[in-house]
Amino acid sequence: MARPRSDDRRASLLAAATKVFAEHGLSAPTSLISKTAKVSEGSFFTYFKTKDELINALYREIRLDLAAAVMNGFPRKANVHDRLEHIWTRYVSWGVENPVARRALKHISMSNVITEAVRSEGGVLFAEVERLQLDAVEQRKLQHLPPLMASQALKALAEMTMDLIARQPDQAEAFTSAGFQMLWGALTSKP
Repeated sequence: MARPRSDDRRASLLAAATKVFAEHGLSAPTSLISKTAKVSEGSFFTYFKTKDELINALYREIRLDLAAAVMNGFPRKANVHDRLEHIWTRYVSWGVENPVARRALKHISMSNVITEAVRSEGGVLFAEVERLQLDAVEQRKLQHLPPLMASQALKALAEMTMDLIARQPDQAEAFTSAGFQMLWGALTSKP
């Protein structure tokens, strides 16, 4: 008879995978994840049939955590500037507070093993962000850029800001503010 699954053991495996992937990338073996979680490798495969299944589950978990952080207190009725600033500030704060998950997500996001179904869940999670972008274009607040360019600009500037804050935590507020000013300026300036 198979042992019942434990939510704690699954959570330990996900936490270990976050740490291992952040430090070693996705090529790290499942044995290292099991060892870090202090479970047998057989236990690993009780919870995840394959490493790809683990990667998809971890991507989903980290994105859920990020979405909860970003969307907490989201000012849905505010103007475009204030909604974007909320997203910016919460995203940067999440990245600074969760550096290991941030690094792991960076590796996982580039993986080709993330299924379309799991990737599309991210679209649902960040529907308000997409609505913000549409509102901004309709109101002529932002340049009409391909949607992927605006989101990639936000990510790139946020990563830079998070890195700067990690080096100089006493400047977190100044870097967060300056980073947002750079983003707003880049998205609103007309050629």
